[in-house]
Amino acid sequence: MTILYEWPPVRSQRVKWALEELEIGYRSQLVNLPEGEQNTADYRAIHPLGVVPALRTDAYTMFESVAIVLQLIDEHPEKKLAPAVGSPQRATYYQWSVFACAELDPAVMMYFNNTMRPREAMHPPGTPHDPKLAALGKSDFAARADMVSKVLSEKDYMLGTEFSGADILIGHSCFMATHMGLINDFPVLEAYYERLHQRPAHKRAYGA
Repeated sequence: MTILYEWPPVRSQRVKWALEELEIGYRSQLVNLPEGEQNTADYRAIHPLGVVPALRTDAYTMFESVAIVLQLIDEHPEKKLAPAVGSPQRATYYQWSVFACAELDPAVMMYFNNTMRPREAMHPPGTPHDPKLAALGKSDFAARADMVSKVLSEKDYMLGTEFSGADILIGHSCFMATHMGLINDFPVLEAYYERLHQRPAHKRAYGA
């Protein structure tokens, strides 16, 4: 049995979306972060940092949302959510898959941490929001959103006409940006995320 350790709406939903797209049977195991369940010895044995997501299958246990998505897609080549290994298209697929977590997510989280994150959840608790860091996060996101918008200006998905795992990863970053109002100035990106939102697997993972 495949078990997804999650606490939505964080990055664990990337993995849930991939599981739904691939039609893999799984059990959701909520890790209640506000109640501190991530700090139990049992969960720390699964993820030593006590964060989500993590995935346990009959063959392995792993963490890191992007790594899990890429692994699951490679296990199911018949679903055609990734280009052939070694192909030029695979290079682009890797590029945008990593771009999601390396470039988009940090900008989004910098903005979130300094505008919307409850102060009691800050480290240390009570740390005030920093308007300068919020502005930097917004600016960093804008530069990266502009890059993605240009790619999508003449195509439906990151790799062209076909949906892929890169769209799951970029799409989750768009989900976060949408709920923070960061995406509003990028109509191409808004339209792209709306296309993704209409996918049945996305609705199952994120809710209609």
